[in-house]
Parts: sequence; C-alpha cells; structure tokens
Amino acid sequence: MAFELINLIISILTLIGLGIYAYLTYLIAKDIYSPLVSFTLKQIELTHLGFSMVNKSKVEVEVFGKLWTKLNGELFEFKDGFYGNKTRWILQPFTEGFGHFYLKDLINRKNTKLENFVKENKISSINFNMQIRYRKVGNKKWIKTSPQNFAYDFDKNLFWLNV
Repeated sequence: MAFELINLIISILTLIGLGIYAYLTYLIAKDIYSPLVSFTLKQIELTHLGFSMVNKSKVEVEVFGKLWTKLNGELFEFKDGFYGNKTRWILQPFTEGFGHFYLKDLINRKNTKLENFVKENKISSINFNMQIRYRKVGNKKWIKTSPQNFAYDFDKNLFWLNV
C-alpha cells in the first residue's frame, strides 16, 4: 500500500514537472516570435547623425521613427519620411537597418529650419527626442519605445545621450 502511494506521488510530481517544462518551453518559443527592435543614434560628423536599428526577433517587422525637439515653445520635427513617422522600414529577422539625417534640417510649423532658429536665438545646445514604433508585419498592434532624449551642442559640435 505504501509503495503504491509513493509511486502515485512520484507519477503526479513527474506529470507536474513535465507540465511546467512544457509551459516554460512554450514561453521561450513565444518570446522569440514576439517582435523586438532596438535603436541607437551616433554622431557621424558635425550635425550629421546616424540611426541604427536591430530586429532581435524571428519575425519580419515594420518600423516607423519620429524625431522632434521643442525650443522656446516651438515644435521642430521632420514632417515626412523615415524620421517623420511617415515612411516605414521593413526589417527581416535578426537584421540591422541604417539611416542618417541632419539635425539642422528639422523644421517647425512655420517652416523655419532648426539651424536658422538656433542662429537667430543664439542657442548653443538643444535637447531632442527620438522614438520608434514597430510591429510584426501584418499585425495591427504597435509597440512603442519610450522616447529617448539626446542633446547636441552646436558650438562644440558634441552629441550625447541626455540622461
């Protein structure tokens, strides 16, 4: 009787262990097929910045980028294209995409370039934000990254992540 009870307990524990193992294996497989994209910015030359993004998942994704800054209450942003949230990048699994832009080309709602605004107002440095949103191709649900804040000093031509 005791031997049968021990075998029953071992069988139940084995079944529970296999169930947990199967569930954890499912979570790992599901995680790999969930879209995940990261991005970085780096200075290429003076006000020329490079954009790099990496698809770290096993699914094809589409990515939109948005770049903006606010100076003295004026919003400066790209109105079109890759950095204006209008044109998408398509990234295959585990691939990296590249782009670049000139920070001075940001335009406000009055069509004033950031470069001209900075010169007219004698501003030496600015803070600006970059955010991407992405999704699995064909999916309707978007994933947005938190906006990352960067700084640029026009007098010294220095760029850095503003933390």
